[in-house]
Parts: sequence; C-alpha cells; structure tokens
Amino acid sequence: MSNSGQFRKGVSGNPSGRPKGAVSALRQSLQAHAPALIGKAVEMALAGDAQAIRICLDRVLPALRAEAAPLDIELPTDAGIAGTSRILIEAAAKGDIPADVAGQLVSALGQLARQTEIDEINDRIQALEGKQ
Repeated sequence: MSNSGQFRKGVSGNPSGRPKGAVSALRQSLQAHAPALIGKAVEMALAGDAQAIRICLDRVLPALRAEAAPLDIELPTDAGIAGTSRILIEAAAKGDIPADVAGQLVSALGQLARQTEIDEINDRIQALEGKQ
C-alpha cells in the first residue's frame, strides 16, 4: 500500500481472498444440478417447509410496492399551475390527501411548467425566424 492510502496498480488489496474463478466454478456446478435443486425446493415448499416456501415465492412473485389510492379532489381547470399547486399543498395541510402524494403531484406540475415554458420559447423562436 502506498502512503496515499490506495493500493498500487496490479497489487491485490486482499491477496489471500477468494481465488479467481471460484464463483463461476460454483455457478457451473450448481447449474448442472439446477433442475433437481428446483424440484427439491418445490417439493419441500409443498410439504410445508416455510423457508422453502419463501424461497420459491420470492422467485415467482414480484415484490409488492406501495401504491397510492386514487385521489378524490376537485381541481379547477382555470387555476393555473401555481394555483393548482397551492390547492394540493392546502389539501395536504388539511389532511385531505397524503403529504407525499401532494409532493409528487406538485413536483409533476413543476415539470409540466418547465415543459410548457420550453414549448412557448420554441414557438417564439419559430415566430421570430418566420419573420426574417
């Protein structure tokens, strides 16, 4: 190791660590027995082995993600982006909608505002170029 706290190039920081190729050798060995191992895991799961059940289900079913329930909130169409953001923040403050959902919606409105601004700038540029 050098004085800078980093290992020299080409010199392992752990020379007595796992030998090269050990993982791929293990993987190849397991690959040859994969059908039998899978069959045994399913058999154990069906026999009621809780850990085997968990292992099998972890491989078959995707992890559940939290999903927000649909919102029931009136948003006026003429409030504009700032007005709509204000309404969402007030609804979160009153507890009508979850604060994290309000934050996501306000963030999405901010993105919409930026995209609208870019579209307006492009329209103005096109109009100026058309006059020349």
